[in-house]
Amino acid sequence: MKNIKLLMTLVISSLCSVAFGQTEAQKVEICSGIAGKDAQYVKDFSVQELAAEGNEKAPTAKYSMILQKDTRYRITICTDDDSPGRGFVQLFDTGALLGSSYNQTTGKEYKSFEIDIQKTGVYHIFIQFIDGKAGKATVILSFVKKL
Repeated sequence: MKNIKLLMTLVISSLCSVAFGQTEAQKVEICSGIAGKDAQYVKDFSVQELAAEGNEKAPTAKYSMILQKDTRYRITICTDDDSPGRGFVQLFDTGALLGSSYNQTTGKEYKSFEIDIQKTGVYHIFIQFIDGKAGKATVILSFVKKL
């Protein structure tokens, strides 16, 4: 009887996992793997944004963090498979764009980009979805190496 209950629990758990997709922890693990074997996980950001209405500006998730001087970081974005919008991430230092996973001029998307930090300080990550669509994504900040 115990074996049947255990089997039923496992079957139901598997079905729930398929029906509801991946957990946040699974998304972070998958996206960390996409960042590459040479990258060490530092922090993750999970976002879910609504679509922009009419002439509204596209919703943006904003995060601040301290990055260390003479360090190379990699920023990776993974948009959920069921997300209507494709996510992109940008890194700013006091208003200056330092890097982006999306080139708005060419429309080219990148899974990740690297940045060499020249001064320790507060940096800002902005996460949006192309054309202001609704979307879900996970962003991974990784350490690559000391310069």
